Amino acid sequence: MATVNASYTQDPAVIVHEPNLPVWTTCAALGPFDLATSTTVVFNECAVVAPTRTLNPVAPEYLATYCIMAIEVILLFCYYLAKTTRERLSQSKPFLDVGPAKTPFDSDVELQDMSPLPNRDTNGLRFTGYKRDPLGTSASVTVAVTSFLWMILLTVLVLDYYAVFSRFNFREESDLLFNDHELLSTVFILSWHFVVIWFLGLKFIQDKSDSYFSRRVPITEATMVQVEKRMADPVTIANMGVIAQWVRNFEAKARAYLKNEHSVTVVPIQMTSVGRRYIEFECVRYVFDERSGSFQPYSFAVGPTLGDLHQQSVGLTTAEAHRRTELVGPNTIAFPADTFYTAIGKEFSGIFYVYQMMTLWIWMYYGYYYMGLVLTFVIIASGVSKVRVYLTAQRRVLSMANFTGIVNVLRDDAWKTLSTSDVVPGDVIEVVAGEHVLPVDAVLVDGGAVCDESSLTGEALPVVKVAVKNDASVLYQRGDGGANKANNLHAGCFVLEAQPAGKGRPVLAVVTATGAVTSKGRLVKDILFPTRVSFVFQEHLKVVFAVLMVWGVIMLVLSILLLGTTGADAWFYGMFTISQILSPLLPAVLVIGQSVASERLSKKGIMCVDLDRITLSGKVKVYCFDKTGKCTQLIVHESLKKSAGTLTKEGLNFLAVQPVLSSGGQKYGPVLTDYTSFPTSIRTAMLTCHSVTMVGGHPVGNFVDVEMFRVTEAKIGRPTEMEPQNTTVYPTTNNDSEIHILKRFEFVHSNAYMTVLVKDPSDGRMYVYLKGSFEKIRDICDRQSLPSDAESVARKHASEGCYVLAFARRELPATTSVQEATAFTRADLERAGTVQFIGLCMFRNELKPDTADALHELRYGGCRVVMITGDNIDTGVFVARQCGMIESNEYGTVLVLLGDADAAGRVSWKNTEDGSTIDQSGMLAILASSRGGNYRPVELAVTGKAFNILLAEGTMRGLLFDTRVFARMSPDDKVMCVRLHMERAITAMCGDGGNDAGALKAAHSGIALSEAESSVVAHFSSRERSIFSCVELLREARCALDVSFASYKYLIMYGEVLAFMGLIQYYFTVNMSQAMWILIDGSTVPLSWALTQAKPAARLARTRPTARLLGPETLISVIGMIFINVLFGIGAVVMLFGERTQNGNWFHCNEFDGQYYDIRRWWELADNFEGATTGMLIVFQIVNAAAIFNIGRVYRAGFWRNWVFVVCYSIIFALLSFVTLADPNTLGCLFHTNCGTSDALSRLNSSTGTSYSTSFLGIPSTYYAFIGHNVMPMQFRIRLWLLCIGNLFALVVFEWGVVLNFGRAFARRRWPQARFSFRQ
Repeated sequence: MATVNASYTQDPAVIVHEPNLPVWTTCAALGPFDLATSTTVVFNECAVVAPTRTLNPVAPEYLATYCIMAIEVILLFCYYLAKTTRERLSQSKPFLDVGPAKTPFDSDVELQDMSPLPNRDTNGLRFTGYKRDPLGTSASVTVAVTSFLWMILLTVLVLDYYAVFSRFNFREESDLLFNDHELLSTVFILSWHFVVIWFLGLKFIQDKSDSYFSRRVPITEATMVQVEKRMADPVTIANMGVIAQWVRNFEAKARAYLKNEHSVTVVPIQMTSVGRRYIEFECVRYVFDERSGSFQPYSFAVGPTLGDLHQQSVGLTTAEAHRRTELVGPNTIAFPADTFYTAIGKEFSGIFYVYQMMTLWIWMYYGYYYMGLVLTFVIIASGVSKVRVYLTAQRRVLSMANFTGIVNVLRDDAWKTLSTSDVVPGDVIEVVAGEHVLPVDAVLVDGGAVCDESSLTGEALPVVKVAVKNDASVLYQRGDGGANKANNLHAGCFVLEAQPAGKGRPVLAVVTATGAVTSKGRLVKDILFPTRVSFVFQEHLKVVFAVLMVWGVIMLVLSILLLGTTGADAWFYGMFTISQILSPLLPAVLVIGQSVASERLSKKGIMCVDLDRITLSGKVKVYCFDKTGKCTQLIVHESLKKSAGTLTKEGLNFLAVQPVLSSGGQKYGPVLTDYTSFPTSIRTAMLTCHSVTMVGGHPVGNFVDVEMFRVTEAKIGRPTEMEPQNTTVYPTTNNDSEIHILKRFEFVHSNAYMTVLVKDPSDGRMYVYLKGSFEKIRDICDRQSLPSDAESVARKHASEGCYVLAFARRELPATTSVQEATAFTRADLERAGTVQFIGLCMFRNELKPDTADALHELRYGGCRVVMITGDNIDTGVFVARQCGMIESNEYGTVLVLLGDADAAGRVSWKNTEDGSTIDQSGMLAILASSRGGNYRPVELAVTGKAFNILLAEGTMRGLLFDTRVFARMSPDDKVMCVRLHMERAITAMCGDGGNDAGALKAAHSGIALSEAESSVVAHFSSRERSIFSCVELLREARCALDVSFASYKYLIMYGEVLAFMGLIQYYFTVNMSQAMWILIDGSTVPLSWALTQAKPAARLARTRPTARLLGPETLISVIGMIFINVLFGIGAVVMLFGERTQNGNWFHCNEFDGQYYDIRRWWELADNFEGATTGMLIVFQIVNAAAIFNIGRVYRAGFWRNWVFVVCYSIIFALLSFVTLADPNTLGCLFHTNCGTSDALSRLNSSTGTSYSTSFLGIPSTYYAFIGHNVMPMQFRIRLWLLCIGNLFALVVFEWGVVLNFGRAFARRRWPQARFSFRQ
């Protein structure tokens, strides 16, 4: 006989009609029994002894699970044996390294015309040949079928749990296919583990699945190629800490151990029209060379000399063009765009989606399918939304990348109209003005053009392009910074005007590159295959996931121990705990803040191409700025605004000239501002030494040249048929005669000046004029022509904020003919010692109106601002002073020391106040005194030459954060300077996407103040050319980072509250109702979203938000709140059990004993006082946690400014308060709190004198409690509600007072990071 202790007093008839009471359920499971006939039931005896059930692991119910796994494992093992045996017998090579081809494989293609692409496209690639065969295809089909069968099996088990198949069941003793729930649950658990192992295995081999189910064969027999590319180390963020470093080291060792150091891509081998085999990988075509036995990426070199280019201007033959098409492919960027279905497959194959799927299977099975379906919808909708955004961005890039039109091509000595996709390197095309972009990179060989390159290089004004000279002694340089920049046309630019060399002659250009190797193609590749960045936030997140999983397993064991059972139901309770600790929503909410910030930035004209860079930007400590156009006002003449509407106009304001007077010795004359008073030589230089051309009757070109030429009020004539290479300038003042420009050598960065050869018809003499930086012109001029104070005067003008250029002139001998002069090389014309210095030309650098305010905001926000410019060092220092980069403080006026290279190749330092020269040791002594507070503040400014010398000496890193201005920096110098800063701090770069594109891409956070297509290499681009865009970016980024942490801590608290309070509930074997669980998870989703709607603070704080998920501040916050919540949870239980001896002893004998309940029906464990009390406290704690983490005035606007959260929180808080305090009602009964059956409420009214309603909508007919209700007295409800309010107040005091104020300061003192101090 089994004895049942029913410690309550009730009418036996009531017990009989309550089929879920312990007396009934226990005895009914054991066999027939009779209740005692007495009116008071205290003990009942069951007539039979419960049989002991033994699960048979080889029972038929388990066979489906065993069979699916065993059969598939056997099949795959057999396939593995067959595959390895066949490959061993075939003796195929493991891989083929890509290297330069030793010989051409087309006899009529000369070796000098054909060469592999630069090493950047081939380094680290390994090719392995594979071929599909029926055996591998069959094995892959079995994998797909098995995956499908697993899903079918889990679906059947879930549906059987709800007795969906009852009418199809052959069993008479049960409604379930699997006989009883214990057996069903055991089969589900076994199947669940198999499915987890199965899908994790598939994820592990996902990248190699295509090749694994194919047979490895020699490359010559392959139909597909597995391309393995060594994964580049991500860009490392400075000061990431011990944990992040440990994670990186662990990952590196794990990849090495698992031999997973390469990314794997399987691409099909395709065939050209003549049967040549090739593959396409990362937009580049690799052609198989049968002689070298490898795939090679090929390009066709044009030139190599300027004379060769002119010889090649006769065009290609059709046969030659066809052969070149075979090698380099059509003029398109070969990137296989994802379809919606392939993108969905990539998105939902992530490792966390596997976790989410398996978690939801448990929820669906164990009676929580309501919320399981909701979360399934949320996760799928989130994934589909990400796919949609990804596909939109991909299509945008590809639409920018490829353009299909028509072009005139010189083939077989005849002009043919072809599609742009049919153009190959070496083709000769006709350059015409039009509304379509140029489809190739090319070099002009006849005629000229005016091009709009703003979409590529960020050049604000149209640029003039001229034909290369027919000079066999000069090598052609294709690079953007090479000597032929003025001759090169870039794919993606617009041709505004074609300028034929003669009447009826076309403008000719030789194609130098097509497809992915063009200027535009490289931009597209940078977008499609970006550089990975390692951020401390992401590194800590990996550790957090691992820790949470371990903690979840520990809580699983504790749950089983507290429940006092080891059955299948205990496993489900434990898995529920794991899914709560590691919420399936955690990855989603961490990026919601980034998405919201990105949307807000886009409304402000700031576009983001990499969401991860938003949170990274929240930690920016150093901001680097180019000067020109970023800090200074670019003044535009009104006439320029009438030019082509696609142009962005900008320029400097012409100020004055200062000529050199020869009378009485070489000395400077007065500063002149009236053009009519300028000396003839200066006027001629201004009229001719420029790159200006006329478009629509208006001058266009470099903004400095345009502004200078505008002052002359002259006109430029077109070249004539008799003199096709000449340009005539027609002055309109001073009765100056027309001037012929015979030859022009354009400005290049390496020279920093330009040269023109002109003929003055008034005297028939020819002159050479030079214009460029003072330093370069000074070095090339005759020393006797320089005034003694030449350098000091130039520096003085620069120090006053002028952009200073120098003019020089050389008069050719009268006996020199035009033919002889035009035949001279640039070196001949510029021969040192023959050029005479004639004066200076000054332009005014005006600050943008908002520059000083923006920089002040950045400095106030804790950022160090630095100038990296190509301009003169004195100009840079002047602008830095004007805009507030260099400013005095309470320690005194800042002393600026200028560092430049002397003639001996050493760095000398100059005191800007007295002009004295200081050696290196003297500078270091002054700097040391300043750092120690014994001297006034000192700032350094260095030139590019000094920068490189100091870098080579190893001293630049030590001086880096004392250097404010980096002047005369080349594009490569800018990249190196940014990278040096990145070694010590999170660094941002602000530029225009032109010659600073490399620095923008290299920086942790790059923002281009341009809409040019080249700006896409930057992580952000702004339509507004204002430095306040940088301020807005930091405000939003800091807010996004802080919000991500708030969301992270909220979901951690969600899990820990449920875990710890769950242990208390498990101790009493109680739970919450389904509706209460739905309320918890249903409120978590909107509250998580509402947290991300917080707006940024009105201004930048002096500190940056933490990025360390495992940092002291984060750990103190989370652990402290957990401790407080546990204390209040214990307090609630103590308060409830205290009611057994006070307040009428209403809780006496009403304690819940769940040992006789079926815990599988967990929702029935809520109909008691313990479940209602702890359940309400749990919901309050979770909802209040969201409110706590919405607090933040440092990086986010105040609590009440996030009105979306305030509305959501208020509604949920009001709902919980009503449910807690109200008498029995419909809403309370929905959540099984303060509710009961009609009979139970009637008995309660009779016994206590209350007047609760016994008839309302939703009143239950059955309540799973001994007394039929769990209505708490009003005094206890009020105390419980006040306890929840007190819990909230304690959390506010702890988070606001301890963590965000005292705790933050204490943690920074107790656990200081590797921070360094610097002047902002």
